[in-house]
Amino acid sequence: MSEVVLRGRGMQHSYGTHEVLGGVDLEVRAGEVVALMGPSGSGKSTLLHLLAGLLRPGAGEVELSGRRIDNLPDRERSRIRLRELGFVFQFGDLVPELTVVENVELPLRLLRTGRREARRRALELLDLLDVADLADRRLHEVSGGQSQRAAVARALVGSPVAVLADEPTGALDTIAGERVLEALVGAAHHTGAAVLLVTHEATVASWASRDIQLRDGRVADPHPSATGPAS
Repeated sequence: MSEVVLRGRGMQHSYGTHEVLGGVDLEVRAGEVVALMGPSGSGKSTLLHLLAGLLRPGAGEVELSGRRIDNLPDRERSRIRLRELGFVFQFGDLVPELTVVENVELPLRLLRTGRREARRRALELLDLLDVADLADRRLHEVSGGQSQRAAVARALVGSPVAVLADEPTGALDTIAGERVLEALVGAAHHTGAAVLLVTHEATVASWASRDIQLRDGRVADPHPSATGPAS
């Protein structure tokens, strides 16, 4: 069995007196795609932020590749996010002033990777996602689906050990959404990245190997799921 890459133990979080998470346990293994599901307000995004080190849990622990990260200083957690985590958000969150390829290579440039090597790796991923021909365009010159595929390329360019995707297909049509999901599942299978996919759509969750259901800030019984699109 593959190693656990991302693990949360007894995670609790509150905003004021409102408890959002009430002791959540979760783990994602290398090469695994896990769908995190639940109704609005169930705590999905808060849980994702805790696992990414963007928030500290009120109680509990977060581990990445066997190391506890929730108790690290902010600067160290920021460095870990840059080096070891990839992020895909619902609306991409790319930088409009940069071209598509400049957006993809940005994490590598922040890590002081040489310009030529960063460009090579960025173009390789854009080609894998069939948007290499858009490399020199700016965001207002590409479609939403093309932009989101560029966001996936940016998340993967640094070879992260884990990818966190928050409703990555929510703003896309069916075909564009499938291309994004193919890329995320492919990243898990081909690079061994652990992928946690937040979604409220059963058709999206069907691409995962299993799903985790959140209800009122707690984990309900998990359900197995067949990898690949539902037939």
